[in-house]
Amino acid sequence: MALRKITVEDNVYLYKSVTGFGGSTAIATFEITIFLEHYKLTPLKINFITWEDAYAGNPLSTGIKLTRLSTREEEVVNLNRPKYIREFILYGLKMGWNGQNKVDSIDGLKILTSLDYDVSSLHPK
Repeated sequence: MALRKITVEDNVYLYKSVTGFGGSTAIATFEITIFLEHYKLTPLKINFITWEDAYAGNPLSTGIKLTRLSTREEEVVNLNRPKYIREFILYGLKMGWNGQNKVDSIDGLKILTSLDYDVSSLHPK
């Protein structure tokens, strides 16, 4: 997949997303890798462990309705949309990543939880 660009707080970032499978076909992965422009050796990696449907695909890539805990309203969440990438960059910055330093991979479901989503439907079945 080609790298896409997004500007957040006057900085240009490049990002890509990749889907795959875990140790079995019952577990699917969705990984987002974000680089500060010109700093490909120090990416922010966000990993999601979820499930995949044989027909519909990975729910985080195709879109899934998640409930906002505070309002009980449903929202279709598709992590290929730039608004979520922006949120992930801001989360990474808040956690100490500046684009030029190495950080451990982040559990994406924890980020979605911090954004007020009920992620219980995303856990592998």
